[in-house]
Amino acid sequence: MRSKTIPISNGQRTHNVVEVPLKTNVPVDTSPKVEILPLVAEDHELITTKLDEFNFDKDDAEKLEDSLINCMDFYRGLGLSANQIGINARAFAMVHEEQPMVMFNPKLVSVTDEKYLAKEGCLTWFGLYPKVLRPQGVTINWKDKEGQEFSGSFIDLSARIILHEYDHLNGYTFFDRAKPMHMSQAKKRRKIYIRKAKRQAKEIA
Repeated sequence: MRSKTIPISNGQRTHNVVEVPLKTNVPVDTSPKVEILPLVAEDHELITTKLDEFNFDKDDAEKLEDSLINCMDFYRGLGLSANQIGINARAFAMVHEEQPMVMFNPKLVSVTDEKYLAKEGCLTWFGLYPKVLRPQGVTINWKDKEGQEFSGSFIDLSARIILHEYDHLNGYTFFDRAKPMHMSQAKKRRKIYIRKAKRQAKEIA
């Protein structure tokens, strides 16, 4: 579940614009084993709430893992945090090397000085893809559903997904990370995208 670490380049930051793929080749389970929970609304209080630690003694870790993975696949996301499906728990699912994984009670250890700018999507905001500057690599500690502790370093897309979902656990979103100019551009593109989607829906109907 680990990727190679990325060297820190003497504290210098890079600001290259990179187009990150927003889709994955991970097959979607069309007959999930657990109930598909609805995504909460953009203004739901949990979206801006710092989530509680997952309690392995009281809560069902396996059930939450199944819910996160199945919902992430169903909604065709690369990552999904518990609060996005209405659950107050510090846990998120992600796709890493084309395989789903879930991190319980993750703790960010460090990030690289090197950064890059790329578009990000979020299941909570349909059709919105602002450019966000993120570190290119992260080191993080987490637990699996059995409560076993892990530590790993991730780079590029996996690091970006982790940072995006880790923000969710702390009540932050890409609105807090993107520059106003980039968010404004994304909102304009979103309006065009939604109008096009509505026209296509009418044509099909």
